[in-house]
Amino acid sequence: METQEEILYKADTGIQAVSDQGGANGEDRAKRGKKRALLAGIVLLTALAAVILVLVRTLSKPRAPKGVETYTVQNEQYYVEYSEQYDYWDVITVEYPRIEGIDAAVQEQINPLLYDTAMDRVNYWHLEPSDEVADFQKEYFSIFSSDVSCAVTYHSQYLLSVAYDECYAPGNPIWYVNKTQRALTVDLLTGEAYALTDIFEVDKDFVTMWDRAVSDTLGLAYADEEMLDVLLDCFWQRNEEINREFLCRPFFYLTEDKAFVVGLSLDPVLAGVYTYEPVDRTSYAVLRPEELEAFKKESGFWEKYELSNPAGEALPCADKQENLWLGESGGVWQ
Repeated sequence: METQEEILYKADTGIQAVSDQGGANGEDRAKRGKKRALLAGIVLLTALAAVILVLVRTLSKPRAPKGVETYTVQNEQYYVEYSEQYDYWDVITVEYPRIEGIDAAVQEQINPLLYDTAMDRVNYWHLEPSDEVADFQKEYFSIFSSDVSCAVTYHSQYLLSVAYDECYAPGNPIWYVNKTQRALTVDLLTGEAYALTDIFEVDKDFVTMWDRAVSDTLGLAYADEEMLDVLLDCFWQRNEEINREFLCRPFFYLTEDKAFVVGLSLDPVLAGVYTYEPVDRTSYAVLRPEELEAFKKESGFWEKYELSNPAGEALPCADKQENLWLGESGGVWQ
């Protein structure tokens, strides 16, 4: 029979064994805890590094500069009626826009462009004639008349689009009446004017798409392969035979809802000016951005286009005069 001392000794030994076993398990748990804490720290640091990398890339990425929110585009008119300064009469009503409220240097760059585009045919036929045109004036001119209307079709904090419609008659307002269209889209921060070929790849596929859009609108048959080649040459102004009689004028402008109006005008020079009756050689199509996606070229235009929202104010011509020969009720239409 165990003595009291033996029983107490075993009990004490058992307690110590249990205590020793618990101590070993505690050390393992502590080690595992340290490992989990280390892994959690690594994961946290990795996530933090990823966030920092994204922030650095975002902050270092070039951002579009702040646009111009407050400016005005005021339509004005160059008006002359029988000035008697020439050996023939002149009747000129040319509307053009003038922008104010943007950077002064850019403003000085854009305004002459807006004016000169409106005065293009007036300069060619009347104010700044070549020797060849001057000889034509002496022989054929009885009246020079030009009527230009312009519309500010889109204005945002970055971009301004203007469309010009012109009816002009060099020499006689009955037998030489021609209609044409021109357009400008300019960058309000840089003063740059964007040509169609600056922002789109104008190739055979582009012309095919454009011709089908025009033909669908007018209910016409699609152009054949030969005509598509001619149209492509016109867009690039490289057909010498056509260029002898016409100025090939590809153009585009933006509409209020950011669609693209893409057109082509054949504007006659001396060899093609005689018309018998008023002639309009302009074709155009209204195209949505998604229709043009495949033809987009690398250009600073696109970021500004995507970020553009309406801005500025377009004002009508305060005292617009009607051209008495080529206006809506002008003599030629009588």
